[in-house]
Amino acid sequence: MYRNSQFLMPILLLMVILPMLATDAYLPVIRSMGESFDIYDSSLTDTLTSYMLGYSLSLLLAGVLADIYGRRIISIAGISIFAVSSVGCFFASTIEQLIVWRFFQALGGGCGTLIARIIVRDRFDLQSQVRVLGYLATGLVVSPILGPILGAYISSYFGWRAIFLALALLSLFVLILLCICMRETLLKQDRIRGYQFGTVLMQYLQLLRDWEFVFHTMVISFAWAVYFAFLSSSPALIQHYYRVTPIEYGYIFSATICGFILGTFFIRWKIAALELRSLIFMAGVIVFISSLLLYILAILEVKSLPALLAFVFCALFGIGIIFPATQAGVTKPFRNNFGLISGLFYSTEMFFGAICGYILSLSSTITWAITSLVMLISACCVVLLLLLDRVYGLKYQSKAINNL
Repeated sequence: MYRNSQFLMPILLLMVILPMLATDAYLPVIRSMGESFDIYDSSLTDTLTSYMLGYSLSLLLAGVLADIYGRRIISIAGISIFAVSSVGCFFASTIEQLIVWRFFQALGGGCGTLIARIIVRDRFDLQSQVRVLGYLATGLVVSPILGPILGAYISSYFGWRAIFLALALLSLFVLILLCICMRETLLKQDRIRGYQFGTVLMQYLQLLRDWEFVFHTMVISFAWAVYFAFLSSSPALIQHYYRVTPIEYGYIFSATICGFILGTFFIRWKIAALELRSLIFMAGVIVFISSLLLYILAILEVKSLPALLAFVFCALFGIGIIFPATQAGVTKPFRNNFGLISGLFYSTEMFFGAICGYILSLSSTITWAITSLVMLISACCVVLLLLLDRVYGLKYQSKAINNL
């Protein structure tokens, strides 16, 4: 598949990390950006919301396009759009311009995120997929662990705009790697021969009638809403209320996100001993209990930051298990058109993040009580899905949609 197969994992990892780094690296300087544009915290979440919307649309389109034209050309086109948009963010003179460029940045970056996971599905069996997806999920955590710290240091020396210039240079490096090392993984006989909107729409409707697809998609979407609620609120919750510097915030945020990476390590360790459903159920319960206790502390107005972040850490541990488990389970019943299936799956996940960001932006002031309530509601939805699966899932026999 690759001229240099030893580059396979690094290439996939960079494709997945790049668009996430575009959010994580500028989290510590969101308040500084707000001051330069003369806006407040609740309005700043619009830059995150627009990014999630672009990401969602990118994933939806890239899946179909990758099944028509192949994985390689869509990856190259997406990373190119990301690079140009990063330059646009660097030169943005108003918050409105930044919001628009952020949308297009995500529109390009989401292609790499999706196609990297499709390539995993192209190449590996189910158990190997879980391990590789766990590896990629671990890579995703490299971004929120190192991204805020790197962003804080870059901005402290060169200003917040330099973060987007660094992203443009990194995306150029990834683009060169793709052009040199990446070869097509989709066989010619497996490509969609034509694109008809009505046909694709019917295929999406068929997917939405399949319980396996709906279950895994909704679980990861609500789990992402828990994650994104904290991610988008954390600059205000930590920097504003506790008066920490961007660099201090970067270290605090990175330490908290380590809960996610422990979850991805845990599933790689337990995948041979436990079924995917059991792992997802256990993780969902952990996320719910952690979110509930966090909300209780918030409404009791507990001010201890370590105590609050301890429960965020535990919630992220559960989410670190859910992500690779649902990513592997969603395509299990199907044999064809993984781009289309994966596109709808990941697009729905990111769209829930956009909804979450919009809900938080409605509040004039972001507080621990509001953020933890959004996290708890999302966690309750995860548990509800798990209970429905226990009641109806055993009676349901998922039918592979061979004509997708």
